Amino acid sequence: MDNPEPRSQYLNVVLRQIARTAFRIPRFQRHFVWDERDVLELLGSIQKGYPIGSVLTWKVEASDNYFAGYRTETFPNADPAVSNFEVVLDGAQRLSTLYGCLRHSQASPVYQVVYDLRKAEFAHADFSKDIEPWRIKMDALFDSRAFLASQASIEELEDSAELLPSALDLYSTFQDYQIPIIGLSNAVLEDVVEVFRRINSSGTPLSSVDFVRALTWQSEFDLEETFDRFVARYQGTPLEGITEDYVIRCLAITANVPVGSREVVQLKELSSRKGGLAGEVDRMEAVLDLVADYLRRLGAARFRDVPYEIQRLFIFAMLLHHPATDLSRIDDWFWRTTFSEEHQGKPESYTNRLLALVRDGDIDSAFEVRKPVDPDVFALRARRSGSAVTVGFDLLLRRRQAHSLISGKAIDFGGWVHGALFSQEELRADGDKSSTVVTRLANLVVLDTVEALQWREMRQASSLDALRAELAAKDLGIEEAWNTQGLGDGVDVSLVPMAVLRGRSRELLESVIPRT
Repeated sequence: MDNPEPRSQYLNVVLRQIARTAFRIPRFQRHFVWDERDVLELLGSIQKGYPIGSVLTWKVEASDNYFAGYRTETFPNADPAVSNFEVVLDGAQRLSTLYGCLRHSQASPVYQVVYDLRKAEFAHADFSKDIEPWRIKMDALFDSRAFLASQASIEELEDSAELLPSALDLYSTFQDYQIPIIGLSNAVLEDVVEVFRRINSSGTPLSSVDFVRALTWQSEFDLEETFDRFVARYQGTPLEGITEDYVIRCLAITANVPVGSREVVQLKELSSRKGGLAGEVDRMEAVLDLVADYLRRLGAARFRDVPYEIQRLFIFAMLLHHPATDLSRIDDWFWRTTFSEEHQGKPESYTNRLLALVRDGDIDSAFEVRKPVDPDVFALRARRSGSAVTVGFDLLLRRRQAHSLISGKAIDFGGWVHGALFSQEELRADGDKSSTVVTRLANLVVLDTVEALQWREMRQASSLDALRAELAAKDLGIEEAWNTQGLGDGVDVSLVPMAVLRGRSRELLESVIPRT
């Protein structure tokens, strides 16, 4: 790869290059995701003369045949007569905003922006309606006739002597603004992926997986369409919420390609075959169906109910290469790695090594879990959103089909809340002075939303063991309901609070990780 070529180009020149499709946004780039505030802030930065960051491009030729499609929601359709062009690697949101606001406002209402000369601020407006003369449409700044018409309208206003200089200053500021562009040339695919790994941008740079999404597109195979199909297929299943990154990596596993950010680009070569990756996609889809069935068996309702990406990949790889594997063995591995946080902070190379063990048939090594699970983990860990132990705890209660401690009815996990077994005062009286003691996982039970206040009042009126006896006397099914939440006969709720929490932690864990 040649040394990067930095240059500054006037905004007007950049807009003309976009118009002639010398700048293109490949389809692997995200759809336009900026909101109205982002758009106004970008225009405001230019109006104040602030830098808006550099744009990173890759100089390619049409004959390179890297890209089978480009984003045209804002940019024009690619001109096949233009054989040399630059694809935007970083800066697509900014360039889309500038081209949309200044040259193609009809593309979206988010691009219909005016500058209010009297308030000295940018604002969105409905261009289908008449715009007051002191509010300049931003797409008039690079349209000579439109700007002259705006000037003429301003001259008729009583405060034109104040407004005209502001209008001309706005015009010259945008005309004279320069954008720094860094172009990569004579670069091979691996070089460009490495640039992605190291890029540090004020925006949201693409990952190498995003980039691979583009490079695997062929005329007969479009990964984005495949992903959209998967999203629809798995709606309402445990794979609801499946991510593009996961699909890419499952595709790599199916094609026997490592899932690392540099290695996964090997998919490009495979996609160049006749039929592209269609065969791998069909096989991947069949295995994903098995993954959905397995996650349903596990108790998961959504993709994010599995805390680690490596767990999702491991399950896929195991069902791909060893579909006859005893599922209870996967269960045991899953719960142990979740509650021991075996995969916390592991690098990409660790993931590839584990998946290689699965692929090569070294099953015993693949299932090995080195970190022990603390039997008191739920009694000692406070609830922390997104942590593996917290996600696993919620999944475990769902798997046990938790029932209400009050009514005995099954909990609707679409609408539930937590209740505390013991108050903070009770726990502190037992000697635990931690500020998070009341949110310890073992201290939290799940309740229907309508029962939350009732539970609090009942606990304030009675001790835990007295409350349990009172409820059980009214309904024989209550004992089983308490058991579903890890408060069965093996947990003596008359003990001091921390003893109850430790007992509950162990009972819950032993339901999925038997004592050895």
